[in-house]
Amino acid sequence: MKRSMQKQFKSHRISLAAMFTAFSLLFLFLSSILPFGRVTMYFLSSIFISGILLEDDFSLALLSFMATSLLSLLILPDIIRVVPFVLFFGHYGIGKKYIEKIKDKVISFILKLLYFNICMALIYFAASSVWSQDLSLDLPLWLIIAIMEIVFVLYDIAYSKIQEFYWIRIRRWLTR
Repeated sequence: MKRSMQKQFKSHRISLAAMFTAFSLLFLFLSSILPFGRVTMYFLSSIFISGILLEDDFSLALLSFMATSLLSLLILPDIIRVVPFVLFFGHYGIGKKYIEKIKDKVISFILKLLYFNICMALIYFAASSVWSQDLSLDLPLWLIIAIMEIVFVLYDIAYSKIQEFYWIRIRRWLTR
């Protein structure tokens, strides 16, 4: 009987991960076809991987991220729209979980900001190499970085709130 329950539990987690992967892929698809709200769609696509992490299954979360990334590269009409997901949004929840295990909130915050800045630099270099030219910036670089860091802090707060909402309101309906 115990073995049957374990198998059912594992099957449930795998199906949950597959469902979350499909939702991530859906929002990535919307980010590539809608003329507006791309950052919102990237944000929503990243939330589902966090749901798997909240179920305390790192390997399935990583597998979901990799599957979503690979499938989006194969399916989406504009491959360049996948770059922000692959280089930041898709794995941010995984990085966030482990960074937030650090007890010191200041160090945790600094590490999350550093994580974000490294990912944004990678996205910038990937995008500029695709277009084979420097991306022209209308604002000074320091101002763009400051604005992006403020937006990131808001993103991180919203991410945490949605994780809390999932844990309190949604999880019980999915894990019955």
